[in-house]
Amino acid sequence: MFYYVYKPLAHPEYNNYVSPVTIEERLMHVAEAKRVLGTSVNWLADTMDNVWHEAMGRTPNSELVIDPKGVIVARRAWSDPEELRRDLERFVGAVERPTRIADLDLPTQRPAPTVAKGIVSRIEKPEGMWPIKIEPLLEESRVPFYVKARAEGDPGILADGNGTMYLGFHLDPLYRVHWNNEAGPVKFQLEAPPGVTVVPASGVGPNVEEPADADPREFLIDVTAESVDQPLGLDVFYFACDDALTFCVPVNQSYRVTLARDESHDWSIQTTADGPQLGVGPSGRGGGRGGARVGQGRPDFSSLDPNGDGRISMEEAPGRMRGVFGQMDADDDGFLTESEFQSGPGSRGQRQR
Repeated sequence: MFYYVYKPLAHPEYNNYVSPVTIEERLMHVAEAKRVLGTSVNWLADTMDNVWHEAMGRTPNSELVIDPKGVIVARRAWSDPEELRRDLERFVGAVERPTRIADLDLPTQRPAPTVAKGIVSRIEKPEGMWPIKIEPLLEESRVPFYVKARAEGDPGILADGNGTMYLGFHLDPLYRVHWNNEAGPVKFQLEAPPGVTVVPASGVGPNVEEPADADPREFLIDVTAESVDQPLGLDVFYFACDDALTFCVPVNQSYRVTLARDESHDWSIQTTADGPQLGVGPSGRGGGRGGARVGQGRPDFSSLDPNGDGRISMEEAPGRMRGVFGQMDADDDGFLTESEFQSGPGSRGQRQR
């Protein structure tokens, strides 16, 4: 019996997905994964305090083989299909006709489309940003967190609480919502404890001519802290409107922001002048085997198009490219043409979407 285990998102923003804040939302992600991947393999969801993730050493793509007695007979920190097949052959014997990926014919579906993107430019984050702890105050909210706040800090923040903090407000695509730019921009207010100064302490998103869009709203905050023992308070106000235009409601929600590294979400999309990059942390290190910059060791288009149909699917893309696949897919058709491949993140002449 095979199982997938859903754990914390290693790369928030991959295909626009953001980290869930409740177990119900985590199960929504599981249902979305089944729909998009078309798999019949059973799924298990980790708890919201990430018991499985912690037990597995916070590895993003680990793999276990367990025998009928419950004994772990093979374990690796990074899943390897060829090694897994060798494990199974060693324990249960080889088969005459091994199943290939091409034999599965999975009914995969691309992520659901959203409203317009690429309307609001992404900010350029400083080098070496890491996710820092941010806790939604669920008990104070009467509606879902349609918008998820994300906080990151530079090395100074992580060392002693003094440096630059990134605040990003990202629409949750599973709720099928958008910014209503005709109702007013997102607003935030930071409440700093004694001994901590934040500049600016409040902010307002841009005024956008487009009636609706799904781009993140992002801000950079200068932080000076004598102590990082007490969290910052964060209040966010926005209008949430669903894509089907059945509701549009004002929402006010709160968070606690702690100036310490979030060990559960180590990697993210790094936005630079060259466009979005996957999994870039301090010193430009990537998140494991799948976390290198897309531009490093960039393969030729033809090598990723084995069937010669002139386009690359998500399944054909290497792991390091999948995190920015959505940014490269200019027409959102679920495939990359050679032109999109050459002009996307990691290439010369890159563009932001």
